[in-house]
Amino acid sequence: MDTRGDREILAQEDRLTQATRNVDVAALDGLYADDIIFTGVTGAICDKHSVMDEARRGLAARQAAASPTAMAVVAYDKDEIRAIRHGDTGVASFRFGVTIRGDGKEVVRRYRTTNVWMKRSDRWQVVAAHTAALG
Repeated sequence: MDTRGDREILAQEDRLTQATRNVDVAALDGLYADDIIFTGVTGAICDKHSVMDEARRGLAARQAAASPTAMAVVAYDKDEIRAIRHGDTGVASFRFGVTIRGDGKEVVRRYRTTNVWMKRSDRWQVVAAHTAALG
């Protein structure tokens, strides 16, 4: 994995990666600010409630994926991570791929995300994020 930049923001991105891979709803709830502005791949702007609903749906789908024919996310990998920090604000940009397996097929979807981190009360949280699909 290619990483460059501020170590503290990179460490937060690592925490977010682990929480995302494990669909750790409690960890994600702490990492995303209550007032987050998230722009998804469709261009829709989401609030924290929507982001957390998506995480809960992802967890339910993972738990239901006991069947070998069920669609399931089998990998979530980041690369090209860059991070900068200016005081209590940091920005991270990275590319990631999600591998989905089901019906005997495997599909990889690739995206680029920018996260804006803010340190509030000695705790880093994502206050804004934007994800775009890559061709």
